Amino acid sequence: MSKKPDLVPKLLERVQPRHRLPKPVKDASLLEQGMMIALVRHLAQGEAERVLAALKQAYPDWNELRVAQAQEIASLVATGDRRAQRGELERLFPVVRAARDYLQEIFQKNHGFDLEFLREDPAGGAKTFASMPYLGLAGTCYLLWLASGRQVPSHPAVVRVLERIGLVQKGSGGKKGGKDLLQGLVPEGRELEFVAVFGEVADRWCHAAKPLCHECALVDDCAFGKKAFQEWKVQQARLAAQRVREDARRAVFEKKEAERRAKEDARLAKKAALEAAKAQKERERRAKLEARRKETEAKAKAKVEAAAKKAAAEVAKKAAAEAKRVAAEKKKAELEAKKQKEKERLAKIEARRKEAEARAKAQAEAKARAKAEARAKAEAKAKAKAKAVAKAKAAKARKPAAKKRR
Repeated sequence: MSKKPDLVPKLLERVQPRHRLPKPVKDASLLEQGMMIALVRHLAQGEAERVLAALKQAYPDWNELRVAQAQEIASLVATGDRRAQRGELERLFPVVRAARDYLQEIFQKNHGFDLEFLREDPAGGAKTFASMPYLGLAGTCYLLWLASGRQVPSHPAVVRVLERIGLVQKGSGGKKGGKDLLQGLVPEGRELEFVAVFGEVADRWCHAAKPLCHECALVDDCAFGKKAFQEWKVQQARLAAQRVREDARRAVFEKKEAERRAKEDARLAKKAALEAAKAQKERERRAKLEARRKETEAKAKAKVEAAAKKAAAEVAKKAAAEAKRVAAEKKKAELEAKKQKEKERLAKIEARRKEAEARAKAQAEAKARAKAEARAKAEAKAKAKAKAVAKAKAAKARKPAAKKRR
């Protein structure tokens, strides 16, 4: 194998990262540097910096950007207004979604948006951000590289790759700092490229439990990868042989199964034919029974209809007689009612006549009493007048006699 310093440039040339990393932005926080990682996946460096500045101006609080709608963010970035036309913003939608996805991942890991603690504790940051599905290991190492003063971080996943390749001694990752561990490995001036390449290898192929060494671009230069690749080829050969045996067994089984199904189909067809003949005979028997039943029902229905007609005639006859009787009774009742009305009318007339006679008799008696009273009064008045006259005469007669005696 080549010397370690000679092997690293060779490996750097063989791996092409899926996403390029941005150039560091002057005076930007670590959170903003990470935002640039998301933006340069869709934009050029200069355009990404312009979008970052627009996002900072539109959303002083990063949490507001995390929960905002994509169309609103794109509108503010493009025009500074929230009501831009959707057609003008289509190209910015992937960019703003990338920004939101990045902030969401940071928030879930850190429960906030302040990453400056990484500058004081890069090793602790490597443990905190060990798994960042959206940002990726290359992006995580890029942030740790910036936080540690542009020193390549000894991220556990990167150390695992270096150990498997043989660039560092196995088990040394937990004993040495990042600067000592990678001393002499990273070509001067290619630190960022080193971070991107080995982060890409750890992300795509060099997993801890299930490495994909047969797909890795470094398999020819990696002792672990060569061994794993040989084991994988042996396993694939075994699997291929097993598949051949399984295919042969499956072919025999399918042949037997086809023969069994053919016999079963023949048996079922014969059974179906017998059942069809039996069903046909049963249908014919039921048809005869149904014909006899219908004939019997027709005769019974005719008898019932004749009896019903006879009964209807009897009922009509009885109804006519009853109607005649009811009419006679009604007529008789009407005559009785007329007679009763006539009696009542005559009784009223007789009562009025008697009442008139009584009134006339009472009036006559009243007149007679009035005449009698008038006669009595007249007689009493005449008697009183006669008495007064007699008294006056007597008084007149007494006066001369008195004079004579004097």
